[in-house]
Amino acid sequence: MTAEENSAALARRARQKNTVVALSLLLIVAGLLILFVLRRVPLPLRILVGLTDLVGGSVLLVLVRQKFKP
Repeated sequence: MTAEENSAALARRARQKNTVVALSLLLIVAGLLILFVLRRVPLPLRILVGLTDLVGGSVLLVLVRQKFKP
């Protein structure tokens, strides 16, 4: 693997990491908004969807931390 290919691979990994972190944070924020702001959805459904988003975002953050260890 040449230095140029190695640099491209590192850039791709960094971009992938940033994308997954951004999406997981978006999921967490959406879950919080669903739980605390949205009032037109029945409470049990709101809790289910909001907590599902929170758990999904948290799992993505854990996976990013494990895959992209320094």
